[in-house]
Amino acid sequence: MFNLLEKCRRPGGLVMGWCSSGSPLLGEAMAVAGFDALTVDLQHGVQDFSDALRVLQAIDGRGVPAMCRVPWNEPGIVMKALDAGFQGIICPMIDDRAQAEQLARWCHYPPHGMRSFGPHRAQISLGNDYVAHAHEALVILPMVETEAGLRNLDSILSVPGISGVYVGPNDLALALGHPAQAIPCEAVKEHIEHILGRTKAAGKLCGIACGSPQMVADMLAAGFDIATLQNDLRLFLHGMTQQLVETRQLRPSAG
Repeated sequence: MFNLLEKCRRPGGLVMGWCSSGSPLLGEAMAVAGFDALTVDLQHGVQDFSDALRVLQAIDGRGVPAMCRVPWNEPGIVMKALDAGFQGIICPMIDDRAQAEQLARWCHYPPHGMRSFGPHRAQISLGNDYVAHAHEALVILPMVETEAGLRNLDSILSVPGISGVYVGPNDLALALGHPAQAIPCEAVKEHIEHILGRTKAAGKLCGIACGSPQMVADMLAAGFDIATLQNDLRLFLHGMTQQLVETRQLRPSAG
């Protein structure tokens, strides 16, 4: 059953979790933890497609919708991810309208695109009427994270079959000559605000990767539809570090 797009449109936006480790157990734990949706990362995550499928199955078992960030704008992996039952695609490094049009074609069946038929697991997890509803229900988000993507934002947003855009603040910062950091500098924040404003003016969804709970709260308050709170490995490292600090503080001193 499709439910991601419906969640994205709710007032207040949704908090997205990010699965990079390839662990189905961590994916299931994140689904139970209360994230509104999860993304399984095939671009920078240390997992292959088989790992991603197992993580998706664990997430599906808890009724939480999942997207896939594909490694690149390439039809094989885009179609394979959708056939597996991911309810949306985040695609990195989209620079212009032509690339966004390619992404839309890979994601949608004719007459809207050129996706090949074979949604075997998608029909199991999302229903036998999957093909009839896929075009209107999938969430397709090209990432705006390059200077060219920023420059061509309006033309990217105008592409039929694209649900909106997803901002990659770190790559955007690097592309514009600024450091990648958990809290974007003021110059990058201005560009982020510009992307949000143009996306909302186009009536489409806008998502963003965030480096802290405060940034998630700020971005949702600003009007973003999706704000992602770090990835499973970073959350694990943060929790582990905090526990070790507390343990050392409570441990009796030697001698």
